[in-house]
Amino acid sequence: MLLEPSNKWYWKYDCASQSIVIQLSDGLAMSCHLNKRNMNNLCKGRVNFCAEDSSYYYYFLEALKDLAFSVPEKVQIALNAVTNLRFQKIKMPQSWFFDYKYSDVSFSTGDLITLSLKGDNVQFVILEADERVSMCMLLEDTVELSDSKTLVKFDVIRVMNDRVQLQNTVSKALTDDSFSFVQIMA
Repeated sequence: MLLEPSNKWYWKYDCASQSIVIQLSDGLAMSCHLNKRNMNNLCKGRVNFCAEDSSYYYYFLEALKDLAFSVPEKVQIALNAVTNLRFQKIKMPQSWFFDYKYSDVSFSTGDLITLSLKGDNVQFVILEADERVSMCMLLEDTVELSDSKTLVKFDVIRVMNDRVQLQNTVSKALTDDSFSFVQIMA
Protein backbone atom coordinates (compact mmCIF):
# COMPACT_ATOMS: atom_id res chain seq x y z
CA MET A 1 0.00 0.00 0.00
CA LEU A 2 1.43 3.36 -1.05
CA LEU A 3 1.16 5.90 1.76
CA GLU A 4 0.12 9.40 0.74
CA PRO A 5 1.73 12.18 2.80
CA SER A 6 -0.58 14.55 4.63
CA ASN A 7 -0.24 17.56 6.88
CA LYS A 8 -0.86 15.21 9.83
CA TRP A 9 2.52 13.48 9.40
CA TYR A 10 5.31 14.48 11.76
CA TRP A 11 8.55 13.26 13.30
CA LYS A 12 9.29 13.01 16.98
CA TYR A 13 12.19 11.70 19.00
CA ASP A 14 11.37 8.55 20.96
CA CYS A 15 13.38 8.44 24.20
CA ALA A 16 12.75 4.72 24.76
CA SER A 17 14.26 3.59 21.44
CA GLN A 18 16.56 6.64 21.13
CA SER A 19 15.52 7.05 17.51
CA ILE A 20 13.22 9.14 15.37
CA VAL A 21 9.64 7.99 14.83
CA ILE A 22 7.50 9.30 12.01
CA GLN A 23 3.88 9.57 13.04
CA LEU A 24 1.69 8.84 10.03
CA SER A 25 -2.03 9.36 9.69
CA ASP A 26 -4.61 7.34 11.65
CA GLY A 27 -2.31 6.37 14.51
CA LEU A 28 0.17 4.56 12.27
CA ALA A 29 3.81 5.18 13.22
CA MET A 30 7.13 4.00 11.80
CA SER A 31 10.43 3.93 13.62
CA CYS A 32 13.16 5.27 11.36
CA HIS A 33 16.66 3.88 11.34
CA LEU A 34 18.49 6.91 12.68
CA ASN A 35 19.76 6.76 16.23
CA LYS A 36 20.61 9.60 18.58
CA ARG A 37 24.37 9.66 18.01
CA ASN A 38 23.91 10.14 14.23
CA MET A 39 21.30 12.89 14.56
CA ASN A 40 21.72 16.60 14.15
CA ASN A 41 20.00 18.85 16.69
CA LEU A 42 16.88 19.54 14.61
CA CYS A 43 14.54 16.85 15.98
CA LYS A 44 13.27 18.42 19.17
CA GLY A 45 9.62 18.06 19.93
CA ARG A 46 7.29 17.65 16.97
CA VAL A 47 8.70 18.36 13.51
CA ASN A 48 6.09 18.51 10.75
CA PHE A 49 6.49 16.67 7.45
CA CYS A 50 6.57 19.62 5.03
CA ALA A 51 6.02 19.98 1.28
CA GLU A 52 9.76 19.61 0.59
CA ASP A 53 9.80 16.33 2.56
CA SER A 54 6.78 15.15 0.57
CA SER A 55 8.56 16.03 -2.68
CA TYR A 56 11.63 14.01 -1.66
CA TYR A 57 9.39 11.11 -0.59
CA TYR A 58 7.79 10.89 -4.05
CA TYR A 59 11.15 11.48 -5.70
CA PHE A 60 12.70 8.47 -3.92
CA LEU A 61 9.65 6.33 -4.72
CA GLU A 62 10.15 7.21 -8.38
CA ALA A 63 13.87 6.35 -8.19
CA LEU A 64 13.02 2.94 -6.67
CA LYS A 65 10.17 2.03 -9.02
CA ASP A 66 12.15 -0.48 -11.11
CA LEU A 67 13.77 -2.28 -8.19
CA ALA A 68 12.53 -5.66 -6.98
CA PHE A 69 11.29 -4.35 -3.63
CA SER A 70 7.65 -4.62 -2.57
CA VAL A 71 5.61 -1.41 -2.28
CA PRO A 72 5.82 -1.40 1.56
CA GLU A 73 9.62 -1.83 1.33
CA LYS A 74 9.86 1.07 -1.16
CA VAL A 75 7.79 3.25 1.20
CA GLN A 76 10.07 2.30 4.09
CA ILE A 77 13.18 3.10 2.04
CA ALA A 78 11.75 6.45 0.89
CA LEU A 79 10.72 7.47 4.43
CA ASN A 80 14.14 6.51 5.82
CA ALA A 81 15.83 8.45 3.00
CA VAL A 82 13.79 11.58 3.79
CA THR A 83 14.47 11.16 7.52
CA ASN A 84 18.21 10.89 6.89
CA LEU A 85 18.17 13.92 4.59
CA ARG A 86 16.40 15.94 7.26
CA PHE A 87 18.14 14.76 10.45
CA GLN A 88 21.43 12.95 9.61
CA LYS A 89 24.53 14.52 11.14
CA ILE A 90 27.13 15.41 8.50
CA LYS A 91 30.16 13.14 8.73
CA MET A 92 33.53 12.96 7.07
CA PRO A 93 33.81 10.66 4.03
CA GLN A 94 34.88 7.09 4.76
CA SER A 95 35.96 6.10 1.27
CA TRP A 96 38.82 3.82 2.28
CA PHE A 97 36.43 0.90 2.81
CA PHE A 98 35.54 0.80 -0.89
CA ASP A 99 37.43 0.05 -4.10
CA TYR A 100 38.46 2.90 -6.39
CA LYS A 101 36.26 3.27 -9.52
CA TYR A 102 37.18 6.04 -11.92
CA SER A 103 34.11 7.93 -13.01
CA ASP A 104 33.57 11.31 -14.60
CA VAL A 105 29.81 11.05 -14.08
CA SER A 106 28.07 13.53 -11.80
CA PHE A 107 25.68 12.04 -9.29
CA SER A 108 22.42 13.35 -7.87
CA THR A 109 19.78 12.63 -5.25
CA GLY A 110 17.95 9.37 -5.92
CA ASP A 111 20.62 7.78 -8.09
CA LEU A 112 20.98 4.06 -7.42
CA ILE A 113 24.64 3.17 -7.12
CA THR A 114 26.97 0.38 -6.14
CA LEU A 115 30.10 0.60 -4.06
CA SER A 116 32.62 -2.19 -4.46
CA LEU A 117 33.81 -3.77 -1.22
CA LYS A 118 36.67 -6.22 -1.81
CA GLY A 119 35.21 -7.02 -5.23
CA ASP A 120 31.59 -7.41 -4.07
CA ASN A 121 29.08 -4.80 -5.22
CA VAL A 122 26.89 -3.29 -2.51
CA GLN A 123 23.72 -1.38 -3.40
CA PHE A 124 23.04 2.16 -2.12
CA VAL A 125 20.86 5.14 -3.00
CA ILE A 126 22.36 8.63 -3.08
CA LEU A 127 20.76 11.05 -0.65
CA GLU A 128 22.92 14.05 -1.54
CA ALA A 129 25.85 14.58 -3.86
CA ASP A 130 28.19 17.32 -4.91
CA GLU A 131 31.10 17.28 -7.35
CA ARG A 132 33.37 15.41 -4.90
CA VAL A 133 31.34 13.52 -2.26
CA SER A 134 28.09 11.54 -2.07
CA MET A 135 26.00 10.70 0.99
CA CYS A 136 24.73 7.15 0.42
CA MET A 137 22.11 5.04 2.22
CA LEU A 138 22.52 1.24 2.29
CA LEU A 139 19.72 -0.76 0.62
CA GLU A 140 21.00 -4.21 1.63
CA ASP A 141 20.55 -5.92 5.00
CA THR A 142 24.08 -5.91 6.43
CA VAL A 143 27.56 -5.17 5.13
CA GLU A 144 30.71 -5.77 7.12
CA LEU A 145 33.17 -3.02 6.19
CA SER A 146 35.90 -4.17 8.58
CA ASP A 147 36.32 -6.19 11.77
CA SER A 148 35.08 -3.20 13.76
CA LYS A 149 32.59 -1.50 11.42
CA THR A 150 29.33 -2.89 10.04
CA LEU A 151 26.56 -1.10 8.19
CA VAL A 152 22.96 -2.25 8.47
CA LYS A 153 20.05 -1.43 6.18
CA PHE A 154 19.36 2.34 5.99
CA ASP A 155 22.73 3.31 7.52
CA VAL A 156 24.34 6.28 5.80
CA ILE A 157 27.95 6.68 4.75
CA ARG A 158 29.68 9.48 2.87
CA VAL A 159 32.19 8.51 0.19
CA MET A 160 34.27 10.24 -2.43
CA ASN A 161 32.70 10.02 -5.89
CA ASP A 162 35.74 8.14 -7.21
CA ARG A 163 34.35 5.09 -5.39
CA VAL A 164 30.81 5.34 -6.77
CA GLN A 165 29.54 3.32 -9.71
CA LEU A 166 26.22 4.41 -11.20
CA GLN A 167 23.62 1.66 -11.39
CA ASN A 168 20.53 3.65 -12.35
CA THR A 169 20.02 7.40 -12.58
CA VAL A 170 16.84 9.28 -11.85
CA SER A 171 15.25 10.64 -14.99
CA LYS A 172 14.76 14.18 -13.77
CA ALA A 173 16.77 16.35 -11.44
CA LEU A 174 15.17 17.57 -8.25
CA THR A 175 14.85 21.34 -8.45
CA ASP A 176 12.97 24.06 -6.64
CA ASP A 177 10.11 23.76 -9.12
CA SER A 178 9.82 19.97 -8.78
CA PHE A 179 6.81 20.26 -6.51
CA SER A 180 4.63 19.83 -9.59
CA PHE A 181 4.46 16.07 -9.05
CA VAL A 182 3.62 16.39 -5.36
CA GLN A 183 -0.02 16.23 -4.43
CA ILE A 184 -1.19 19.14 -2.37
CA MET A 185 -1.13 18.05 1.23
CA ALA A 186 -4.64 18.31 2.69
